[in-house]
Amino acid sequence: MLALGRRRGTGLLAVVFASGLVVPLGGCFDGCTDTVLQVSPVEADDVAAPLTVSARLTRDGDPFAGVAVKLAVMVVGPNNAHSEALFSATTDADGRASVTRPGGVARLSPINHQVTGYAAYFQPLDKIDGVAYCWSSATAPITCRADAGSGPCPAGRPA
Repeated sequence: MLALGRRRGTGLLAVVFASGLVVPLGGCFDGCTDTVLQVSPVEADDVAAPLTVSARLTRDGDPFAGVAVKLAVMVVGPNNAHSEALFSATTDADGRASVTRPGGVARLSPINHQVTGYAAYFQPLDKIDGVAYCWSSATAPITCRADAGSGPCPAGRPA
């Protein structure tokens, strides 16, 4: 499993782009409880088959249940334009959050775009049950099988 640990900062920082998009740059503050997200690479056999992405969230090594995790499938289009299909899921008793998308890779990417991977984000803005938790994130590739082996997922097709 690929994992990326906590992010610590002195506060919530954000960059506001001309489009009005707010992108967090820093996580939480010193003294927050550690969290770690783990994700695994996904390999699709069929671009139209349902696609499942998942993450496992732990706090100080133990599963963290009942909290929201964002899952974002990354899509790259012409001229290297990047976008994400964003979903939210709640962790189960084992700390797992997952989303299954019918129509798979083909349904998530417009024509002339490729699905390249996914990311998971845990970004609590407030304390949970009186405890401040550190932010965490992780990414993993999504590849598609072809006759020649695994590689980038082909451009989406009309569904």
